[in-house]
Amino acid sequence: MKGINAAGMAKPTFSVALYARYCYTVLAMRIKDRFLFNKRFLLGAIAIILPIALQNVINYGVNLMDSVMLGQLGDVAISAANLGGQPFFLLTMFGFGIASGANVMIAQYWGKGDMEHIRRIMGFAVRLAFFVSLAFTVLCIAVPEGIISLFTSNPDTIRQGADYLWIISIGYVFYSLSNCYMTSLRAVERVGVSMVVYGISFFVNVAVNYVFIFGKLGAPALGVKGAAIGTVVARVSEFIMALIYMYAFDKRTGFRIKDVFTKSGDIVKPFMKNCLPVIGNELLWGFGSVMITLIISNLSDDFIAAGSIANVVNQIAIVGIMGVSNAAAVLTGKTVGEGDKEKVQKVADTMLLFSVAVGIFGSVLLFALRVPILAIYDISDSAKQITSQLIIILAALQTVLAVDITCIVGVLRGGGDTRFAFAIDVGTVYLIALPLGAIAGYVLGWPAWAVYLLLRCDTFVKAVLGLIRVARRKWQRDVTVGAAKKAEEVQDA
Repeated sequence: MKGINAAGMAKPTFSVALYARYCYTVLAMRIKDRFLFNKRFLLGAIAIILPIALQNVINYGVNLMDSVMLGQLGDVAISAANLGGQPFFLLTMFGFGIASGANVMIAQYWGKGDMEHIRRIMGFAVRLAFFVSLAFTVLCIAVPEGIISLFTSNPDTIRQGADYLWIISIGYVFYSLSNCYMTSLRAVERVGVSMVVYGISFFVNVAVNYVFIFGKLGAPALGVKGAAIGTVVARVSEFIMALIYMYAFDKRTGFRIKDVFTKSGDIVKPFMKNCLPVIGNELLWGFGSVMITLIISNLSDDFIAAGSIANVVNQIAIVGIMGVSNAAAVLTGKTVGEGDKEKVQKVADTMLLFSVAVGIFGSVLLFALRVPILAIYDISDSAKQITSQLIIILAALQTVLAVDITCIVGVLRGGGDTRFAFAIDVGTVYLIALPLGAIAGYVLGWPAWAVYLLLRCDTFVKAVLGLIRVARRKWQRDVTVGAAKKAEEVQDA
């Protein structure tokens, strides 16, 4: 219907339907301009996210089963395994840093289709992982009691933790070699391999744990030592399966053991320039996490057990976040290698949107798991109360944590902005979380939940800084050898 104005001409009347259609059209255009929701991209992202998420479910499932089985032996057994696992945690951070740093370059070379450089980078990364894991093994076998005594003065915990540590360190080299190789495969969109390998090793680990922890099938009941034996057997099985895949099935990269001994040539300088910040990031962040454990362990034994259980449960909840962040790194890096800057920004924005969705899911999952998980453990009432409080805190942080991890581990690293990612990831831990947590725990004597919240408060700062960095579009950097040479020529000119 139209009205008549003073001049006798028809004037349009307001239509809710037309206005709604206009708003929908504008919104759809803005979404299309900012995000990638086409079928090809979504299927490609899901094809990376799901296998990595499932792999993390398997990996963390191993930790959960260890925790549940040892939980039947009491607080000391859980605490001993947790503290005995701290050097391995640092090693995994170092290994993840090496592989992730390599993947920054591999993903961009994958976008260019340069397999020769990919094999050379993989060989250099595996070689580096070997020497690092060997050093960790020697140290942990030499002074296990000294390492555990850094975290606690309880003699029973030190004794059992040392027994766990020297045994589990035997598997460090096997783990580092197979994990570095399989993690590198993610950058060329071969993500299902590690899922299968770790799926098989999960059952190997659980079976051997059951036999040697509780003394089944005629084996001695070894308790904490049995859990360490199960882990070592699983690591060796992973290494064997990785070798089988490498020589029988890996047609995409063509990587072989001989590539570990190939001269690295022109990839060393860009590798060190772009990957050292990632390695340093993971190592220092991992050491910061160990310092958090150190703060917790010196407050009370109940806090140690509670922190260990809460961490295991949280690992299950964040599997989707790890899947999204790894997919963001691969897809962002590949698109940077292709040279399409506008598409790179769309990939980043889309993956961050995914991270919010999985973060909300993680929060719901943690709240749902809190009561049934606590019912499994045979720990003191005080430890259960603290564990419940810590899980609630972790559940509330999930969405912010999802944005934080996807920004730093996914978008910024995949885009080659490794130095900025290093600065905010490490800086916030050492300048904010650790000082506040230490003051709250040692000086102010605050309750466990309050100390734990402050130890995790860096997540908020990292998420905000990461989003600002992504929005300003200054993070896209081609780190391949050719691009690095061009950049140097420009600087020289």
